[in-house]
Amino acid sequence: MKHLSRKHAALLFFMSFLFGVSYIATQTALRDLGPFQVIFSRYFLASLVLAVVGYQKRHLLRLEPEERKMMLLLALIEPVGYLIFEVFGVRYASPSNVALVVATIPVFAVIFAAILLNEKMTPLGGFGILLSIFGVVIVVHLQDSSRLAPRPVLGSIITLGAAILAGLYNSLARRLTRRCHPFAITFYTTIIAGIAFLPMAAVEFGMHGYFRISASTVASLLFLSVGSSVVGYYILNFSLSKIGAAEVAVFNNFNPVFTIIASFLVFGEVMHPGQFVGAALVLAGIFFTFQRKTAAKAELEPVEENEVNLISRNKLR
Repeated sequence: MKHLSRKHAALLFFMSFLFGVSYIATQTALRDLGPFQVIFSRYFLASLVLAVVGYQKRHLLRLEPEERKMMLLLALIEPVGYLIFEVFGVRYASPSNVALVVATIPVFAVIFAAILLNEKMTPLGGFGILLSIFGVVIVVHLQDSSRLAPRPVLGSIITLGAAILAGLYNSLARRLTRRCHPFAITFYTTIIAGIAFLPMAAVEFGMHGYFRISASTVASLLFLSVGSSVVGYYILNFSLSKIGAAEVAVFNNFNPVFTIIASFLVFGEVMHPGQFVGAALVLAGIFFTFQRKTAAKAELEPVEENEVNLISRNKLR
């Protein structure tokens, strides 16, 4: 496995910024639109952008029948499943609270890596998982009901589902990058998400009948579609093709930092002092989780060789 270079680290920090601020953009868009309308609008716009780019890179989009099945499964896990949990989490809990719960993604990434990639975990890693969960419990317990968090406990529990799916996504996407180009993964998962959320948004509109739009909502949707869905997910998939799933997942720890800053600037949200203690326990737990030795057999074959094979395969088609 390649070591994390400065270029990869810079890209992943930028990804964390995009994902961290996305909770603020989602909360803003939910003022005018329903949850499924927000998600569909986000992925409809992202699909338009990727369709333009994809026309120029269509040689990277060819898939074998087995790869199509894997791509569909991956898209249903994330973004489809993940975003259902995330958006409803943001609807009931504050953006900062949601971001702190999502910061447990590395823990679940380690668990799924052990199951799917045969990576071993030390007792210290197990202690780290328990410590992280305890930290999340503190953060959730101290979250008071407010305009931004009408049902914080429910929102946090829902968000935990998003973290679990994201941890699974990292392991499965890491394997899929051995066969498909990162752009192809970003392209197809986005298109599938747009198709999946269309009927949900239509039903939601039919049931509630509301559809309002404002300058802040348009700006939020543009950020979510271009910033998070296109750029953010491409960086994620590109990074998974270069380095390990667990190493990529650990950068989710920085999402809450950007969320807390943005939430304070946009909404004036101030966290309870005890929640910072809980957040520190989450980060400490994740640190301990990654103090483990990985079995040599869990190492994936070098990506550079896979990319050569992928390019050669595309030329033969």
